[in-house]
Amino acid sequence: MAQNKDQPYGSAAPKLRDPQNLLTLLGVAAAITLTYFAYQASGLEFVFILWTGILIGFTLFHARFGFASVYRQIVESGNTEMLRAHMFMLGIAATFFAPILMFDIGAFGSMPSAALSPISIGLVVGAFTFGFGMEMGSGLAPASLYQAKGGRSAMICTLLGFLAGSVLGAYHFGFWNETLPEISEISLATDTGLGYIGAWVVQVAIFAFIVVISYLYKKRKRPPLLPPLPSAAGWRRIFFGTWPLWVGATVLAFLNAIVFILQGEPWKLTAAFTLWGSKLLMNVGIDVIHWEYWAAEERLIALQQPIIMDSTSVLNFGVIIGTFLTLTLGGLIRFSKIPIYLAFIALGGGLLMGYGATLSFGANVGAYFSGIASFSLHAWIWASMAILGVYTAYGVGKRLNLVTKQREENE
Repeated sequence: MAQNKDQPYGSAAPKLRDPQNLLTLLGVAAAITLTYFAYQASGLEFVFILWTGILIGFTLFHARFGFASVYRQIVESGNTEMLRAHMFMLGIAATFFAPILMFDIGAFGSMPSAALSPISIGLVVGAFTFGFGMEMGSGLAPASLYQAKGGRSAMICTLLGFLAGSVLGAYHFGFWNETLPEISEISLATDTGLGYIGAWVVQVAIFAFIVVISYLYKKRKRPPLLPPLPSAAGWRRIFFGTWPLWVGATVLAFLNAIVFILQGEPWKLTAAFTLWGSKLLMNVGIDVIHWEYWAAEERLIALQQPIIMDSTSVLNFGVIIGTFLTLTLGGLIRFSKIPIYLAFIALGGGLLMGYGATLSFGANVGAYFSGIASFSLHAWIWASMAILGVYTAYGVGKRLNLVTKQREENE
């Protein structure tokens, strides 16, 4: 029977599972322990950064934000709801970032530094590679991180691949971004004469244009709604259910602005993975300190000091704990055996994601979210190439029948 385009996928939202209380207690214990070490490392500054990360992880799950899925939904069903949520999030983030940069707003003596990066061959190649790998790691492998049939098992493979790929990207970073031609970083606010207010107007106009076009596209296609997700009634929805997309977008933008004020730079994810992987190699005797990636003074300092002294790592430890706690509250920490081909696809997708993210100065957090909010031209180039990578991988998957095969396994 043909599906009514005005109805959501599936007949009803999945039921919430009972909380996994023991795992929740372990997560709380980890949060308390890291809070202690963060305070010992840098006082209240790192404590606030850690708990902001925990709130980000908590929000990411409840908001169910995705990137590859945004563009896959457009070609599969014509649904543009998530795309509009992204534009809303970027608009609010830019609104917060503009005064922070204009008036040098910072806490604990920090001065805000926008997420600006050069325009290089590494940016173009890396962003495309990341987009291709992201579609593999979160699209062709597990249908989503929240599905029951091995989703979290495959996610572990993706994360391991990302860790390895980010280190490999650091090893090749000098060739792609130093040896080959590049253009210095360009701020739409300070390098164009627009100023932060003018750049904000231009970007918000772009976001609004995309929202209007996507809405008209939706009206023409009349796509099915997004699949229903587990939720709850009343106050329980805050802790156990799925939030409206606009709520998740608003909270994420606000929390990124808080990160910006606390540590002097907005949220970045890939740099932490590159640091962790490189430190692992150092511990087994591999000399990474002379790689050109680590030539930058702030990176070298992070490599030589304990991880707990690195604010980016502390923040992302918080994100991991926040996500873990949210999963345990929803009873969603479970692993199952997955086909070997699925594990390899997820691992390969993660490898490409990590490699591409390091080459292109970040992923969909540092380059896309924080970069666009910082009015960086490189972020718009990154987004364009990553989208191209997503569609290319989606096309390859269709030709190899991987998309259909995976969907059938998850039904």
